Amino acid sequence: MGREAILVSSVSSLLSGDAKKSDAILWIRLRSSDAGPHRRLIDDRRTKLNVRGKGATAVVQVDRLRDQVYRLIHQDLKVGLLEPGQRLVEGDLAKRYNVSRTPIREALFQLSRDGLLSPAERGYVVAADDVQTTIDRHEVRELIDPRLAAHAATDGTPAQKRALEKAHERQCTAHSAGRLKAFIKANLEFRAALRAMCRNPLLERCSQMLDDQAQPSRRAVFEVEEYRAIEIAHDTKVLEAILAGDAARADAEMRQYVETVRRHLKSVTRPGSHASAPTPREIA
Repeated sequence: MGREAILVSSVSSLLSGDAKKSDAILWIRLRSSDAGPHRRLIDDRRTKLNVRGKGATAVVQVDRLRDQVYRLIHQDLKVGLLEPGQRLVEGDLAKRYNVSRTPIREALFQLSRDGLLSPAERGYVVAADDVQTTIDRHEVRELIDPRLAAHAATDGTPAQKRALEKAHERQCTAHSAGRLKAFIKANLEFRAALRAMCRNPLLERCSQMLDDQAQPSRRAVFEVEEYRAIEIAHDTKVLEAILAGDAARADAEMRQYVETVRRHLKSVTRPGSHASAPTPREIA
């Protein structure tokens, strides 16, 4: 089977009515039939569909190839398939994702601008936390996360708050079962549910960027069982304030959480070293 086109809006509905309105934009998603570990990306072209009976032509537009590559590399960074300090070679990535080097180069440049990669000789490496980077990020989190929690308390719909609660339940279940990957996944879902309730798009984007940059150190920290327990304890307090619609309390609880996380920076020994997971005593 060849490529499949999934039309967001049907041709018949878009072209109904005045026959003179012969042009319509149809957004589609394409997927290849020979998907492997990473699905084959579709070339960045616009294709025309001739619709019989109306004398109309509809333009079909797909995502730019570099954007598709960006999302795939971004996902691999998020789940840890690409590790901090790892050198990224354009040719290897082109084979991995089955594309040419050009979209790889463009995606790597954008990921570097987002702070997820660091420039290196003849390419990039996956960004790794050092002392100053970690300090800087948590200084910004102290400004952003409490406001994010406050927005969630006042702006979140009942359905969104239920989604937040469900994500927290998945965190608790994964922690009890000792399932690290499931815990990290649920924690990311908890953070995403928080952002979904924020009505300030700039605040939401800043929070997303910080979470993306913190992902490698988050994995290292959550390997410590006691730290996962502390995460759950703080998230429980934040969740209760949000469910109660108490913005001031949600702000205060999140501020306390960020301050607790910042204390683990003492476990970083010297500039240029990687941030290590804190011991329970250091973050208690």
